[in-house]
Amino acid sequence: MKTYIPYILMALLAGCSSSDNDEPGNTNAQDQQQTPSDDSSNDDTGDNNNSADGDSPDDTGSGDNGSDDGTDQNEPDDSRGAYFPREVMASSPFSDSSNEVERGFGARPAVEYGPSVPTYLWSTQRIGRILNGTVPLLDVFRVQSFYRNSTNASCFGPQVAYTGHPDATDPASASGTLPGGDLGLWLESDSDGNACAVAQTNALLSGLRDQSRMSLMTLASMVSAALDSGMSLPADGSSIDVTGEMNAKGVSGVTFSTAAITRSGSEWQYTISLTYTVSGSDYDISLSMAHTPGVDLMNYTGHLTYLVEGEQGVSGIEFPGGNCAQNERTRAGSLAYERAGDNMSLQARVVTLCGHGNSGMFNTDNQVDVNNKYHNVDNPDGWSENFSIFGANFDLTTLAGQYAYVWQAGVNDSNSRIFNIGFNSPSLDNGEAHFGYGSKIEDTDGLIQGFICNWAGPGNDHSMQAFSQRQFFQYDTATATYDGSGSKANIEYAPTASCSYDGTGSFVFDIDASGVLGDIAQEDATLAFSQDLWAPTDPSKTVAESITDRGLSVPSVPYTWPVDE
Repeated sequence: MKTYIPYILMALLAGCSSSDNDEPGNTNAQDQQQTPSDDSSNDDTGDNNNSADGDSPDDTGSGDNGSDDGTDQNEPDDSRGAYFPREVMASSPFSDSSNEVERGFGARPAVEYGPSVPTYLWSTQRIGRILNGTVPLLDVFRVQSFYRNSTNASCFGPQVAYTGHPDATDPASASGTLPGGDLGLWLESDSDGNACAVAQTNALLSGLRDQSRMSLMTLASMVSAALDSGMSLPADGSSIDVTGEMNAKGVSGVTFSTAAITRSGSEWQYTISLTYTVSGSDYDISLSMAHTPGVDLMNYTGHLTYLVEGEQGVSGIEFPGGNCAQNERTRAGSLAYERAGDNMSLQARVVTLCGHGNSGMFNTDNQVDVNNKYHNVDNPDGWSENFSIFGANFDLTTLAGQYAYVWQAGVNDSNSRIFNIGFNSPSLDNGEAHFGYGSKIEDTDGLIQGFICNWAGPGNDHSMQAFSQRQFFQYDTATATYDGSGSKANIEYAPTASCSYDGTGSFVFDIDASGVLGDIAQEDATLAFSQDLWAPTDPSKTVAESITDRGLSVPSVPYTWPVDE
């Protein structure tokens, strides 16, 4: 990745030693049995990562209509950052905004940063321009951003057909298809050419990216609406109502019922309630943020929360999942942030609740509550599907930091799934990702604890084994993608309880995810298949301890990880 990029949200810095053991400070080498390749972090000639983050020119969730707001006179007014955070949002560290630049990010940033810029930089500059009033909300508001669902990359957990499964106890279950999403890093590369770990990180964070960005842009527009209409911002102990000014912006299909800015001591509170009308039915969306400035613009804390009503069976506003017995669903999200000088810490949580008009969705820290679990009798409006937690702690100047993403698909799942990612240099030229499993999300500390090879197959066993999937990624300037192939990847396994197959039965599974069994030589029941997963080199250490020894550590986040709640 280009070294002239000034900063990217969630950059992670790993150790720089060249040894290949699991001692503290060990680097994340390309091959765990070899020393790392040369670090090309000082090479300014490469193209920025062209990631698959879903923001195509026609993507309605992007929040840009093509207006050119990149000229110098339209730069955000820093003084408004005294009461609104201009450097906060959430996105993948690999995601760039090249197509958003093409739609009108502006000529000056494109010249300064190249043909593409980090999604984080693009987004926070856009938030600043809305706050400043140089970009009208009408030009950038996309209600579908609130309904953007995270996805899986095509290389991650594809559907895999099998026959003669060795763990089957009934011949009727010996053949079938493993469901999507359960197999982890199955192929080395995604369809866009990126290493699967890179593509999956982009896919997982695509929903949170759009939701956090649109929430902050909408809230920021209240400030410009008030000041541009001649209002003064509230004094301590008072509030102003800008509902009329927000409705006057002419956003189609949306009616604002509440839009207020309140000041209480040093805290600024922003509240919006709006109704989105779809085929004659109304769905409520509410946004709330409490922001506390510090001694200067580089020190502040706060939290954002949002609730978005949706419905299964209504195109464009669906929150999928099979646990909730109702078609009506509600998305709940929270984003806590702390900035101290050049250090930024974030914790974001997103989940689907069962029903509308929910209660108890946020804990006393205004974070989405992991313990508000759905039960069809005892708690019918609790969380039922797709709980995710995104944590980051990073330095805005050096890009050093930590990154973790934890998610659990269903409320009754036995385990969460976890990505831990680290970079070997602030340029993000190369680094290492680990995927694996952990405890239930209400008990997670953000670190992988092991791996499960047969999650959903016949005779499935959720006992975690001392493995993880590991992928080293190296930026390739020729293809503008991250390479994670060959010895860079330790991801192969058989979807059996033992993670391998001895070649003595009739087991064949779709190794290349082509949809056809037996189309490659390796798909042969007479051939043994041995797993090539990553394992600690020191058997006395846990998987979590060994990953930490390699330079990847769980980020320190605002408030705490669920295990300490």
